[in-house]
Amino acid sequence: MADTHETGYNFQPLKGYEHFEATTQIILKEIMARNIPFEVLDDKNNLIAVTYNNKEYIIHEGTISDANSLIAYWISNDKWMTKQFLRRKGISHAKGLLLHSQSEAARITNLNYPLVVKPMDTDHGIAVSTNLGTLEEVNTAVKDAFRFSKKVIVEEYHPGQEYRFLVIDNQLRAIAFREPANITGNGTESIEELIEAKNKNRGDDYTHPLLKIKPDGEILRHLKKQDLSLHSIPEKGQKIFLRKNSNLSTGGDSIDVTDEMPSYYKEVAVEAAQAAGLKIAGIDIIIKNLQETPSPQNYIVVELNAPAMLSMHDFPYIGKNREVEKYVLDAILNSK
Repeated sequence: MADTHETGYNFQPLKGYEHFEATTQIILKEIMARNIPFEVLDDKNNLIAVTYNNKEYIIHEGTISDANSLIAYWISNDKWMTKQFLRRKGISHAKGLLLHSQSEAARITNLNYPLVVKPMDTDHGIAVSTNLGTLEEVNTAVKDAFRFSKKVIVEEYHPGQEYRFLVIDNQLRAIAFREPANITGNGTESIEELIEAKNKNRGDDYTHPLLKIKPDGEILRHLKKQDLSLHSIPEKGQKIFLRKNSNLSTGGDSIDVTDEMPSYYKEVAVEAAQAAGLKIAGIDIIIKNLQETPSPQNYIVVELNAPAMLSMHDFPYIGKNREVEKYVLDAILNSK
């Protein structure tokens, strides 16, 4: 039996609104449950208008609204500016450099390898390269990153596991660990068959909380490094990772860890949101070792996300539905 059916993942698209992103569907369902009037302004852009207490609230992609100020949104959208505001509040973050052109890569002399390269203002992990051990690798990654942004950040790599903390109105509401695309063997089916089974009830885009695993060149290369192929039959219980990055957009799993996370890191997430003035925020934090005593040396805040994906917290691959849309809608409707 494929592991998809053992997770409790049970997302059902909202009837009549299946073409909206899952986060917007979740907010719409809550709006309907409260019998609040709304209007679809632009379904392709997930743009709706809500009327509440004789006031109109515009909501984009489920969470972008007046709840976050324009300046707070701007700070979080600029990864370099985010660092400045984290520094002001004494919140741990990666040491780095901002490059304005490819030729400036020669300035990378006072950073300790391995390094991370990422565009200044993209999301979903686009053109992000991690754990780069040589200048040649860095130069290649910098060239790629400049294809997506006019400025590129090079920063020191911090090992550990990355978690998404959802902060709403200065309170921590949910935490998800995103695990790279993987399958678990059952002793009879091939990796290709296990992928096909796990892809049931997953989507091709963000209209679903979890996206399908697509056996592309990266997955084939990753399997080859493990002396495996799509036709290999893993042993029962054998877990095989299919790629390195943990983005949900490439078939990763969201796992709810809200109850297990030490309160220290929950407080860090709230402080990080406050540093930029965000009322609704997805905070990405890398923690070196959860078993170690929490300290500033054991974590870094990676990014602040004003457009916070809610579906990973309501419909994790493993874990409970945190019903975060209730708090988000409250924050939006109390913003005027």
